[in-house]
Amino acid sequence: MLNHQLETFIQVAENGSFSKAAEKLYITPSAVIQQINNLEQDLQVTLLKRTRHGTQLTLAGDYLFQQAGPLIQTCREIEENLILIHRRDQQKITIGTSLLMKCRVFYPLWTRFQKEVTDQIPIELLDLSLNTEAYKADLIEGIDDGEPWQHSRSFLSLFRVPIAVAVARDHPLASKTCLTLADMQPYTLVTIRSNMSDELDRLQQEAKALGVHVVEVPRYDLSVFSRCIVQQDCLQTPLCWKDIHPDLVTIPCDWDYSLAYGFHYAKDPSPAVQEFLRFVRQIAETEALHF
Repeated sequence: MLNHQLETFIQVAENGSFSKAAEKLYITPSAVIQQINNLEQDLQVTLLKRTRHGTQLTLAGDYLFQQAGPLIQTCREIEENLILIHRRDQQKITIGTSLLMKCRVFYPLWTRFQKEVTDQIPIELLDLSLNTEAYKADLIEGIDDGEPWQHSRSFLSLFRVPIAVAVARDHPLASKTCLTLADMQPYTLVTIRSNMSDELDRLQQEAKALGVHVVEVPRYDLSVFSRCIVQQDCLQTPLCWKDIHPDLVTIPCDWDYSLAYGFHYAKDPSPAVQEFLRFVRQIAETEALHF
């Protein structure tokens, strides 16, 4: 961005000769002379008087010398800021979010991380429900339940979340504080499709063995939640989803089934993501993380 001819002119003006300026700039005197000649030609003014004893500034040269110093400093500051902005843009971390993939532990961890690093790294939220490309986000927080999009990503497990059951607030089971599979025998248990998670498959098999009517759905969305409310079904759900629908109440169960919870991230994470995940791993080693 800086005009090297202008920088060369400053050196000549300060040192009073082409040869001394050449020493400062680590170039030949002829290269210095050529740059000054080109600068004068571009500006169409004479900046320096050439003498046997060196150089002297003309009135035009003196004016340029007085103005060029602050100008060069401004240009250097602009260049430094451009580099910083570019670096920060490259470090930006994208976060995929949705109704089910909320940032439950990310923000507290991110706040602590930002206090530890020199450069403040910006984040951008991507709505997973609006754009399938958002599943390529740097980080997606949530359960690890075998969804197809998870197969192409790595996963950092932070803790395990118990599998619970959600029912409508007016459901006969809604007042219970803990459910058993026997409680669900008169009802339909809605679960995610089989062959996605070994943990969920074992739960489905146990439910079927006890005579519970199990209905599999390809994915969870608002239509599934609405179906469970209208048809008085029981919905198999991780306990962390207890806030996803105001008309559903999530109840713990007496089994030991659970799913890993953490961060899904790209298999080739950016340096910024690697740094954040390294920070999270260090915290997870000494603290019991939860939401």
